[in-house]
Amino acid sequence: MKQRRAYLFLLMVFTISRIIYYWLGVRFDVRPIFHFFQFIDPALLKDRLLESLLYLHVQPPGFNLYVGLILKLFPAHYAAAFHAVHLLAGAASCCLIYHLMRVCAVSSRLAFLLSSIFTASPGVVLFENFMLYEYMVMFLALAASAALYHLIRSGSLVYILAFFAAVLALTLVRNVFHLVYLLGMALFVLCAMKDRRKQVVLAGAVPLLLLAGWCSKNLVLFGTFSSSTWLGMTLNAITSHQLTKTEAADFVRRGVISPVSLIDAGAPIASYRPYIGAARATGVPILDEELTAAGATNFNNTVFFAIQRHYEEDAIEILKRHPSAYLRSVEAAWFSYFLPSSDFPFFDLNRPRILALDRFVNFVFFGQFEDASDRKKLRSLAAQGNKAALIPYTGTFLLIGLPALWFSGVREIKSKALDRPASILIGFLLFNIAYVAVVANFLSCFENNRYRFPCDALFVVLAGLAAERARGLRWAKR
Repeated sequence: MKQRRAYLFLLMVFTISRIIYYWLGVRFDVRPIFHFFQFIDPALLKDRLLESLLYLHVQPPGFNLYVGLILKLFPAHYAAAFHAVHLLAGAASCCLIYHLMRVCAVSSRLAFLLSSIFTASPGVVLFENFMLYEYMVMFLALAASAALYHLIRSGSLVYILAFFAAVLALTLVRNVFHLVYLLGMALFVLCAMKDRRKQVVLAGAVPLLLLAGWCSKNLVLFGTFSSSTWLGMTLNAITSHQLTKTEAADFVRRGVISPVSLIDAGAPIASYRPYIGAARATGVPILDEELTAAGATNFNNTVFFAIQRHYEEDAIEILKRHPSAYLRSVEAAWFSYFLPSSDFPFFDLNRPRILALDRFVNFVFFGQFEDASDRKKLRSLAAQGNKAALIPYTGTFLLIGLPALWFSGVREIKSKALDRPASILIGFLLFNIAYVAVVANFLSCFENNRYRFPCDALFVVLAGLAAERARGLRWAKR
C-alpha cells in the first residue's frame, strides 16, 4: 500500500466512522469546563484570562490558556471550536500511529488495520467527544514520539525543536509530566545526540526555563516549587478516603486525623468552616471566589492551602499507623487501570447512545465479561473480600495483554532487530507507558483507565510490532 494512499484511506476511515457515530447520537460534551476542578471559572477565562492564569496554582497553565483563548475567540460557538480541535488531533493521531508502526518495520496492511480499529473504537470516540485533556495528551505523546524518531535519524534542528515543544506542551497541560520529567527527557536526548549537544542544549533550555519559571512563580506566590498544588488532595484520596467508616470515626475520636479529612472532595467550602478559619481576601477573583459562576467549588481558593495541610498531615499518620488503607488504594487503582477506556462514569451523555456497540467491543476485544457501570456494586464486592469476583468486571484481556506487550517491547530492544532510531523510539514508548502507570496507580485510586488512555495509542504501536514479529516467525517455520 503506497504511503500517501494509506494516509488518505486512514483519513477516510476516520471521517466515515465519525459520521456514523454522529448518526448514532454522539455529540461533543463541553460540560466539564463548567464543573470540573481542572478548569478555571469560564467567566474569569473570558474576562480576566491573564490574571487568572498568573494566580492559577492547582493546575499547570497550558490547558486553561487553550480553553480561555477559544472562549474569547468563539464566545458563541466555543463547543464547536473545541470539537474541531479534537477532531484534528484525532485525525493526526491516527496518522501518527500508522507512521510509528511503519518506521518500526510493521507492514503497511497490518499498520493500517490496527490504526483503523483503534481510531474507530468507542473508547477513542468517547474521549474525542469529551472536553478534558486526555485526548490532547495522546496526540502530544504521539507527536513527541515521532519527533524523537526523526531527530535521532536525521539530527535535524527542526525535529529537536518539535520534540521539546511537544514535551513542554505535555508538562504545561498535565501535571503528571512535571519538571523532573522534562529534565529527564532533555538529558536523554543530550546523551543520544552527542554530536548535536549545542543544538540540544539551546533547544531544551527554553522549555526548562519556562517550566522552572512557572514553578518559581508558585514558590513566590504560594510557597511551593511545583507546577501544581494538588498533592494534598491526592494524598487524601489514597489514604483517608480508603478508611472504612468505623476506622475513620475511631481515628477522628482518638485525634489521629482531623475531621477535615472526612469531608468529600468537592464539597462546598462552607463545609470546612468549623475546622478552617476564613481565608484572607486577596482582591483576586480566582483566589477569593468560593463558587464558580456555574456553582462548582473553586479549588483555587486560598482556603485550600490550609485544607491540604490537614490532608497531608493526616495522610502521613494513616500511612504510619494503618498502611493497609493505602494498599486498598493500590488495589483499586490497578483494577481501574485495566478497565476498558470507555468505562468511565462521566461518559453519561454519549455512552448510553452507543452502549450496545461499546459492550460488544469491551466483551470481545477487552474481555470485560460483566458490566462495571455500577461502582457501588464493585465496592460492595471488594468490601466482602471477594477479590476474584471482581476480575470479570475489568478488562481481563487487557490485564494479560498490556503487560505482555510491554515486555515484548523490551525483548524487541534486546534482540537488536531494529535499527537505532526505531529501538530508541520503542524505549521511549516503554518508558512513558511505565511512567504513567507507576504515577497513576501509586498516587491515585480511581479513573485510572482515564489516565492510561493516552498510552493506549502507544500500546497499539507495540501490538503492531509484536504481531509483525509473530507473523515473521510463522513464515519462517513454514
